[in-house]
Amino acid sequence: MKVQCENCGTTLSLPDEKLVPGTDFTFNCPKCHQKNTINVPAKETGPGPVLSGEDEGAAGEFYEEGSKLALICFDEGPVRDNLAKIMTELDYIPVIPSSARDALKRIRLTQFSVVLLEENYAGQSKDNNVILRLIQPMDMTTRRRIFVVLFGKDYKTFDNMTAFALSVNAVINLSDEAQFDKVLHKGLTDYDHFYKVYFDVMREIGKS
Repeated sequence: MKVQCENCGTTLSLPDEKLVPGTDFTFNCPKCHQKNTINVPAKETGPGPVLSGEDEGAAGEFYEEGSKLALICFDEGPVRDNLAKIMTELDYIPVIPSSARDALKRIRLTQFSVVLLEENYAGQSKDNNVILRLIQPMDMTTRRRIFVVLFGKDYKTFDNMTAFALSVNAVINLSDEAQFDKVLHKGLTDYDHFYKVYFDVMREIGKS
């Protein structure tokens, strides 16, 4: 569903599967941050789809088509601030979830290009990290579009065997913070080059 911000006129694309027919939907414009509310037309026949855990109305954030989003799952502090700055400089929009639960909801509803995850985020550990457990079994159609980086104190930065074992694209040691900008730039460049041919072919045959 195409809509326009009432304040600045920016055109946004709202995914139909997230809209409940016959209800109001509220979203914040990513450009001017104006709060907008639209009425989703009711279907003429049949019941409308229901969002998980919600049976009337919904609220969320939507971004302009083509936006590159980076979800930063770190507790509040200078490391998170540094990562947000780095991702902005790399032309990504940093998105900061309010909690692990909020992060899970965002991942289910939004196509992120990058997920940066600290293994102890929100008091968790690598073995019971709910975000990592959501990402690891993802269907590859979705998963290959997300560059996932796991940060921790015991990893060797860019240890490919560890990254493969944990089903992430890269692991980074937190002690290498001074090099985060260079490490992330290299990782994203390698990832983009690796998948460029694949995505180009999929687009040509109409499967992407």
